[in-house]
Amino acid sequence: MKRSLSLGVFGLLLCVLSFGMTACGETPQAKLRQTVFDAASVYHVAASPMPDVMAGKVPGVHLSDEQKALVKKSSQTVVNELTVLETAIQNNNTLTQTSVSGLQSALLSFLTCWAGVKAGTIPDACKTGDTSK
Repeated sequence: MKRSLSLGVFGLLLCVLSFGMTACGETPQAKLRQTVFDAASVYHVAASPMPDVMAGKVPGVHLSDEQKALVKKSSQTVVNELTVLETAIQNNNTLTQTSVSGLQSALLSFLTCWAGVKAGTIPDACKTGDTSK
């Protein structure tokens, strides 16, 4: 069940990355904003089991302190990117493709890291990726 949920989240992410920019909105700004909203949704679905996993409440998934730190760092990167972009949207500021691409990259890195760590590995996505913005 968990593996299919992870694959479903990856599928949704690929759809957002591939089609999110053209699926909704009439203006480039509307499309960028919709992409931010879609990415936020994907992140929240993927991250929702994090507290239980981190607390050791999910049978069969036990994370080391190093794994927990890597996942938290990766997750925080997405939160930071989302915060900046959501604030820009609330303030009616212009979004750039570069900033939205940064969010998409951080999200993909988080999803890869999170899935790998839950499966017992430490993917390169966890080890790389600057999370301080």
